[in-house]
Amino acid sequence: KQWYQRRVRGHIYNDPELFSLEDLCSVKDRSMMESLRPIVTSWLQHVDNCGLCRGKGFICELCARKEVIYPFQLTTVFQCQMCWTCFHQSCFSGTCPKCARIQSRRTLSQEVDPAPQEILSN
Repeated sequence: KQWYQRRVRGHIYNDPELFSLEDLCSVKDRSMMESLRPIVTSWLQHVDNCGLCRGKGFICELCARKEVIYPFQLTTVFQCQMCWTCFHQSCFSGTCPKCARIQSRRTLSQEVDPAPQEILSN
């Protein structure tokens, strides 16, 4: 077993939506947070240092800083619920530029070729 699996009760690691009464009590008295802190810190360090994990991150296209951002950065990152692209919350103005581009391309392709389905159905 990994060291973090030994520090956390198995059901929390294997089924994170399942909580026991003991788990809820440890959340209330903050002891669960203290036991999970080193695990989360280790995972965050891994993500920062692993090329595969960094490759699954995002670059905010609104500010184009070189910083890789991730959807799990809940306090600083906004993730579009339509296309799943991530932006810094401070950069996001309410309209997702990727969704706008997708919609613009759809509109343009419908104007250029308004009835591709009719050709296919004949």
